[in-house]
Amino acid sequence: MAPPHAALLALALAIAGCSSEAQPGTATPIGTTHRIARPSIAGIEDELPPATLVPKACEPNQQVLTAEMTNARDLGGTPLAEGGAVACGAIYRGPPLRLSEQGCSDATRLDLRTVLDLREEAERSSVPDAACVEAGRVFAPLPIPYGLAAADYLRVLHDTASIAAVFRTFGDAAAYPIYFHCTFGRDRTGVVGALVLLALGASRASVMEEYLLSQPLVGAYPDSLNAVLDEIEQRGGAEAVLRDAGITDAELTVLRKRATASR
Repeated sequence: MAPPHAALLALALAIAGCSSEAQPGTATPIGTTHRIARPSIAGIEDELPPATLVPKACEPNQQVLTAEMTNARDLGGTPLAEGGAVACGAIYRGPPLRLSEQGCSDATRLDLRTVLDLREEAERSSVPDAACVEAGRVFAPLPIPYGLAAADYLRVLHDTASIAAVFRTFGDAAAYPIYFHCTFGRDRTGVVGALVLLALGASRASVMEEYLLSQPLVGAYPDSLNAVLDEIEQRGGAEAVLRDAGITDAELTVLRKRATASR
């Protein structure tokens, strides 16, 4: 007979592995998480080591899953203040994970723990992420920027509930590596990416440079992103915007420790 502690461990693992997929036909609440199998350790942020040093072989903003799709890349290598950089392999951005068998194999090597989906429910239903990616799903729908104008990008920034759900995910140490995406990996993803990079200490110029990497692949709307950057500055910076959304200092600490390379 297994020792009592072994039996309890087996029971806990069985419960953790149970799926909590939403039932068909039901709405998905903002920030709903599906199939998270790893326990959250947010709350012990002060004990977390910083991310590892960016390896020399890591190309800044390296494209990933290139055999399957365009405009998917690592935020790693984006320059930060005082000579730092975003850690490689911590946060990826892009379009939906529409993957073949080969693409599934490539995605496995990214070791994703969370897929953060910024699309509305109808978009997710029509183009679901590949089931082969064994990661937790967090749904934080942001408004579709139909016109791609400054006002459309600002509506994304102003969706406080979903922005909060997004950054609660970035504030969960067990969620990394994270892949976040919308439909093209450009607009809603661009606004979220800008907030992430600014919160990590990137300059406005670096944020725009990273955003414009999408331009030759799926186009870009720098005037629209500039309107977002202007408002963030007017509101006192990314930290102030995120605190207004309810993000805590502890959650910001997790983001920085998990996504900033050691110096």
